[in-house]
Amino acid sequence: MKKTTLYITLIIAFCSQLGNAQCYPDRHSTTWFDGWISCNTSANPNSVYGDSHWIMYDLGYDYILNETKFWNANEPKNLSNGIKDFNIDYSLDGVTWTNLGSFSIDQANGLSNYEGIDGPDFNSATVRYVLITPTANYGGSCFGFSEIKMTITDPFIIIDEDIGFNATVYPNPFINNASIRIASLFEDKPVTYTLYDILGRVITQNVFNINTDTDIYPITLNGNTLSVGIYILKIDQNNNQRTFKLIKKE
Repeated sequence: MKKTTLYITLIIAFCSQLGNAQCYPDRHSTTWFDGWISCNTSANPNSVYGDSHWIMYDLGYDYILNETKFWNANEPKNLSNGIKDFNIDYSLDGVTWTNLGSFSIDQANGLSNYEGIDGPDFNSATVRYVLITPTANYGGSCFGFSEIKMTITDPFIIIDEDIGFNATVYPNPFINNASIRIASLFEDKPVTYTLYDILGRVITQNVFNINTDTDIYPITLNGNTLSVGIYILKIDQNNNQRTFKLIKKE
């Protein structure tokens, strides 16, 4: 089996009107608003925690996660609001959760050269949603941290040479049309997709060629003419096939 692996460092920062909280590699600013802050509890996506302080990341796709690094709240006057103890849970659907464990993070030092600390390792778990639920801080009235960095591998581009391509379809459920994301060992071969109803009747069929500049291809499903329910999408390339169950919603 041939495997092609891409390693990506994903930096996720939640800031007030800022898209990136870091000014220098591995250093973090001393601004309180450069980070995530929670001063009121709300219903946790994982019901076992009830109403709590929490933050959930949707990575957009299923990824293989490994090492992490955390930067705690680093504003000098609000160091006590930095998280101390927390749970990490992960999920593929945002509904069923697996607990990675309970962890602790040191209080930040409030200095501009603060470089964070190594966090827990996901040990190559396949993840789309990451949920962080703090259970204690350093005595403040709010909970927060500055940033988390996760090292990820995109499993989508790991291709079994016996099949020759990897594919996924989104959104699912869909309303009208959808897109196919595809990675293939045979970029010169056309791709055929066929939508069936639950009784196996062909609803629509089409063909597209792979473009080396993209791996995402919008497809026409004509959902506005379909009844709400379950459909089957088959994707064929080079005499190999992948099958997906799609749900049509209103």
